[in-house]
Amino acid sequence: MDFETENYRFDRRGDVSGWDEIRAFNIEARNTRDIAVKVEIKRNFNTQYCDLSKSSDAGQFEKEDLDTIKFTLVLEPRSAKQFQYVVRTYHGERQQDWRQASQLR
Repeated sequence: MDFETENYRFDRRGDVSGWDEIRAFNIEARNTRDIAVKVEIKRNFNTQYCDLSKSSDAGQFEKEDLDTIKFTLVLEPRSAKQFQYVVRTYHGERQQDWRQASQLR
């Protein structure tokens, strides 16, 4: 896992009023059974203002509710899949920037 912050916004007094957090995760799922299985992995984030990108081709993801992402994988018998994803969360005034960007998509 990796973590960083960027895109700071400052108010008139010079105090931080908004920022982005970027977190990278590695996930490995194993099927130890003799049949294929479908695996759902749910991740909750501390804000609904986030963007997610996968960096590999294992499974699909969807936004399940305001702050939950669900990954779906199909694992063949006696196999494993590993994938990475990066989530960018927007905090403080940066949430307004996220709203504007998401309306342009």
